[in-house]
Amino acid sequence: MNRKKVLQLQQKYYIRTSDLHEEIIKGLPREDFEVTAAYFCEEPAEKDMITVAENKKYFKLTKKQMKGFRLKAVYQLWKYCKDKAFNVVITHRFKSFDVMLIVNKLIKIPNCISVVHGVGDFDRLYRRFISNLLIDDKWTIVAVSQTVKEYIIKQCKCFNDHNVKVIPNAVDLDYIESNMLEKNAARQEIEVDESDVIIGTIGRLVKVKGHEYLIKSFAEISQKDKSIKLVIIGGGELEQSLQNLAKNLGVEDRVLFTGEIFNAYRLLKAFDLFVLPSLEEGMPLVIFEALIAKVPIISTNVGGIPEVINDTIAKLVPPTDIDSLISQITEFLDLSVADKKRIIDNGYYYVKENHSIKIYRERYKAIISRS
Repeated sequence: MNRKKVLQLQQKYYIRTSDLHEEIIKGLPREDFEVTAAYFCEEPAEKDMITVAENKKYFKLTKKQMKGFRLKAVYQLWKYCKDKAFNVVITHRFKSFDVMLIVNKLIKIPNCISVVHGVGDFDRLYRRFISNLLIDDKWTIVAVSQTVKEYIIKQCKCFNDHNVKVIPNAVDLDYIESNMLEKNAARQEIEVDESDVIIGTIGRLVKVKGHEYLIKSFAEISQKDKSIKLVIIGGGELEQSLQNLAKNLGVEDRVLFTGEIFNAYRLLKAFDLFVLPSLEEGMPLVIFEALIAKVPIISTNVGGIPEVINDTIAKLVPPTDIDSLISQITEFLDLSVADKKRIIDNGYYYVKENHSIKIYRERYKAIISRS
């Protein structure tokens, strides 16, 4: 029996331990599937993780070539797909989807899957136009949450209940948990004292992640207790401006910017409280990772987060609402040990029961296997 040939296509090479595109591949047994992982931009450096896919393809295009009409990407992908004769293609995020939409009008792969990770992907007029123009019955769209599904159906008339499915994000709980550092070891790695009260967050330093609102909230809270510190793990274009904000608010000595840390989830137990202040999200994995670490969570109620978080697990606040964030953080810091334990235990068991990586793999395998 011939193996089904699957192409998984992404714009940029980047792999970390809990990446869900790798989990899709892990759910496809080699005796039945031959999987190729392809990346338009970049390739792994010497110390980078390597995809578990049987075959790898690096197109080595520049960021400039992936802008505009992406003609070189279209041409190279067309040549590659024509030569390899794939049965299934999976794209992640819009640019890969866009290129494959055009290519598949020529080569007609029978089963195309586009994974949509967040609200906002189809805000631009061009993205709606090209999707409505080129989508056909060969495509299945997978949204990472019900909120993302409702968003894309509202944005594009080509999307509907028939061709848009929801597969919620998941985590390999056993693997993630076994690789987390214990509290003191994690604190040593980021160089904070064992006695400090640590509010922490993990995410790219870009506007949509809302770090400025967390820093402003922290500046108010820390006036009452100088032992509280804020740890921000992540790198990005706003790092200098956020550092300047902390300095202007007089808290630069209590806000630690670590820069980007590979597999940062390993450090979550260093935090006494995890805060996600994002303005937009799909279904962020870091929420699940924090629940596994048994770290209490305060998050903005954006994207698919309210589908996961409720008052028995964590607390939600409106995005950009500094007063609500201050109130919830203060309330949490005043909770009894018993109340904190009840909340974190609820969150841990929720992830274990509802976001199993086994179920996630099986759901993708079912879509990939369809004729």
